[in-house]
Amino acid sequence: MSELYVEDPLAFWCNNYGLSGAEVVFLGVPFDGTSSGRSGSREAPNSIRAMSYSLETYSASARRDLKELKMADYGNVIVSPGDTGESLRRIKAAVADIREKFPVVVGGEHIITLPVVQALLRRHPKLQVLHFDAHLDLKEDYVGNRYSHVTVMRRLAEILGHKMIVHAGARSFSQEEHEFARKNDVLKPVANLAEFRFKGPVYITLDMDVFDPAFAPGVSTPAPAGMLPQEFFSLIESIHDGMEVIGFDVVEVCPPNDTGNVTSLLAAKAIKEMLLAFKH
Repeated sequence: MSELYVEDPLAFWCNNYGLSGAEVVFLGVPFDGTSSGRSGSREAPNSIRAMSYSLETYSASARRDLKELKMADYGNVIVSPGDTGESLRRIKAAVADIREKFPVVVGGEHIITLPVVQALLRRHPKLQVLHFDAHLDLKEDYVGNRYSHVTVMRRLAEILGHKMIVHAGARSFSQEEHEFARKNDVLKPVANLAEFRFKGPVYITLDMDVFDPAFAPGVSTPAPAGMLPQEFFSLIESIHDGMEVIGFDVVEVCPPNDTGNVTSLLAAKAIKEMLLAFKH
């Protein structure tokens, strides 16, 4: 707890258990130190918390209610502005505290997925990552920086090994990234993802720019021609059977560039539907 604090007394909805009794634990990570597009995703955890109260807790598609889950909000990691390495260390330490639970990590920018997965690997050494994103995030470095939101999947590929990352929704990337993904990862069109069979534990990372900017304008790096929200929710409903999801994150909401908080609201909806689909 020494490295955590709750910036706002408002917590995610149905925050009805203390940490020791909870099965699901929310963790905010207000870090955007390597953002190369629009900065401000550090404001997302509290913005998404606030918008979660605009939603009903019951899901018609899942036929379940969030009130059925034992949940707690662990607050926000105190990151170190200007020091990416120290911030990643703190994120990893915080996730280690809750890796026996079902972690729901809310960024922040996408580099936060790296320390989250590193912490979870201690419990799940055969972990596979399902990556929803407009971008592949497979650059070797970005202006000399190997630890950036555009290199996060490259670093994970080095740790996880061959074919342990499944990319879905990617539409904006370099030729180098595309070739690396074809050789080392699994590239799946969203329409065919339901045909893929995951073996073993899966961690999901959802970059909100996978959605079309018409529905998610408040992201750090928008890309045209993205997924429709209903496509995503239908996909989650179709793939949840048989998948051993052990946690997920939602990243890259950028509240300063949002319109009427619609992106934060969509992120809260995505958290709700993924929780009810994958946490049994």
